Amino acid sequence: MADPLIYVGTHAIKDGMLETAEDASRELVEFVEANHPRMIHFEIYIDEDAREMTVVQVHPDDDSMLLHVQLAGDRIKAAYEFLDATTNIEIYGTPGEQLVSLIDQMRMGSPVRVNTAVAGFSRLG
Repeated sequence: MADPLIYVGTHAIKDGMLETAEDASRELVEFVEANHPRMIHFEIYIDEDAREMTVVQVHPDDDSMLLHVQLAGDRIKAAYEFLDATTNIEIYGTPGEQLVSLIDQMRMGSPVRVNTAVAGFSRLG
């Protein structure tokens, strides 16, 4: 059985672009929900100062996250019209080399930190 992956990416929002970021976030969520049935959880948060957006994704496996990048790739690239930079990327689980390479190409200078499980359990599915 493949291990689930959790992706947490934090991005700085450009000044004056909060409303655009919120609208694009709602559109992306609708798109992902309609087009990516394997995604377990997808949520976008904006901090109380409205300076950063954090995207949280839970995937059943590496293939699901690769599919997400393929499906939403154009929308992810377009997000940098309202995002200033990716400030942090955390992956929980064991991503394959292809996924790590793909995220590394898209990270916009941010470090990518991979966290491997030592102990735990999941009731996700």
